[in-house]
Amino acid sequence: MNHKSVLVNEVLTYGQESYTWVLDATFGRGGHSLALKRRWPHLKIIALDQDHQAVDWGKKHCQLSDVFVYHLNFHNFHQKREDFFQTHSIQNGFDMILLDLGPSSPQLDEPERGFSFYKDGPLDMRMNQEIQQTAGDIVNRFAEEELIQIFKELGEVRNPRPVVRSILRERKKKKIESTVQLSRLIEKTVSWRNKHPATPYFLALRLKVNNELEGLRESLPFLMQSLRDQGRIFVITFHSLEARIVKHIFKQSCLKKEGVLVNKKVIQPCREEVLSNPRSRSAQLRIFQRSLNV
Repeated sequence: MNHKSVLVNEVLTYGQESYTWVLDATFGRGGHSLALKRRWPHLKIIALDQDHQAVDWGKKHCQLSDVFVYHLNFHNFHQKREDFFQTHSIQNGFDMILLDLGPSSPQLDEPERGFSFYKDGPLDMRMNQEIQQTAGDIVNRFAEEELIQIFKELGEVRNPRPVVRSILRERKKKKIESTVQLSRLIEKTVSWRNKHPATPYFLALRLKVNNELEGLRESLPFLMQSLRDQGRIFVITFHSLEARIVKHIFKQSCLKKEGVLVNKKVIQPCREEVLSNPRSRSAQLRIFQRSLNV
């Protein structure tokens, strides 16, 4: 599981030695948390992840003092915040909160997780294995107009109707159960251009299965309110839909004089990072600093 967290140096650059409490709300394989601890060993980190495999990995391999790993989707952090504050004696909020919204490399690389159309596996795509609905359930059960809406809104596909109709025809013959089965069906229906034609369809299914956009939209303001005065939230996005949500919420908070943008211009990976880790090429980092006295 060769996972490389993105924009680590940039996160360190905009972090501060004076910090005490950090919330790593998307722990993954701990790349950001471990880098922060190496730079500032005194930090105390609450690490969350909705993926049981990530949590198990963290508890086994990240046995550092003051790093506390929990199984929790950050979408639901509001339900547990007071418990965390009381258990760990956190006063006034977090100094730093980090959100890396992309899937981890193990999720993409393990065929049985069903995220990648390059590796044959079940149409799953659940980041949290406790979720009941899979991508296969959506593909095989949703009505034509529902599928069209998902691919239009979440995949930003202009005209998904030909692919949807191919799906409907195929599932009448047999259930669509695997990633390769679906990707080949899309390949036969849509011509290749700059990227694999299945890319936006798989993205849309992943976003739908994990309720990623709505969860981000609802939870980000609450996370921002969980910062102490002058605390910073770092959000790394990987596609335009989630980037728009973050930009809008940060902008509205600035207008309400709840804080300021730390970086006026979005931060992107340097050329060296993109060459060493191609999955970082679409990453964008935005940082908001809370202020109670703007």
